[in-house]
Amino acid sequence: MSAVQPQDKRLAEAVAVFIEAIHREVPAASMRPLAPYDDEDFTLEVRIPAELDWEAVLDVCQRHALAVEDQF
Repeated sequence: MSAVQPQDKRLAEAVAVFIEAIHREVPAASMRPLAPYDDEDFTLEVRIPAELDWEAVLDVCQRHALAVEDQF
């Protein structure tokens, strides 16, 4: 059985914090992991109902992504 690397644990914690933050502000959003883009450690697809303003949700996601990046 292999041990979890500290870097992997921090990434998992960061993703959990990000998902919780998005669900608090956009409860109707659903997320699923995607293969990471180029130099990204993790990539999520965020799906929202058609009646929501996708630009506003994108702003929320970007704000929280930057906050999580600063935190971790």
